[in-house]
Amino acid sequence: MPLVGVAAVYFQAPGVGAVLAGVADRATFPDFDGVEAEWFGFDAAMDRLVALARGVDEHVIVECQVWPAGPDPEGPVAAGDPWLTGPFVSEWDVATRDALAALASVSDEDVARVAVAWARGEELEPGAEVVQWVVSLVRVARAARDAGESLFCSVV
Repeated sequence: MPLVGVAAVYFQAPGVGAVLAGVADRATFPDFDGVEAEWFGFDAAMDRLVALARGVDEHVIVECQVWPAGPDPEGPVAAGDPWLTGPFVSEWDVATRDALAALASVSDEDVARVAVAWARGEELEPGAEVVQWVVSLVRVARAARDAGESLFCSVV
């Protein structure tokens, strides 16, 4: 089910400093290699995709909030406050990045099998678009791992 007006971008970056510099220019953020999704619920769906990639029953992505900085506000925030406008950016743990990156070393059929199983579980049409999206995410995760960079998620 699409989340209207909500998109997630999964991207690689050399670190939090680079991401914060990117957030300063919201017109082009994120200007990093990544893949966008607008057609599924993000958190639990991504946990399930990584679990399938790892061949385990459950995986929980450990995220560290990068932006907005600081603790969640208590009460209303002013217009224009990043807690109201976003983007909301989290850095993912290395184990998650590496689990997705490991799919790059398996056969195309195995990646497609994981993508189709995941799509069915998320009640998505398990067609070529979903398989290509998973392949693209795996490519980004592998590039991040190989470069010693982090994998981030930005929800806008």
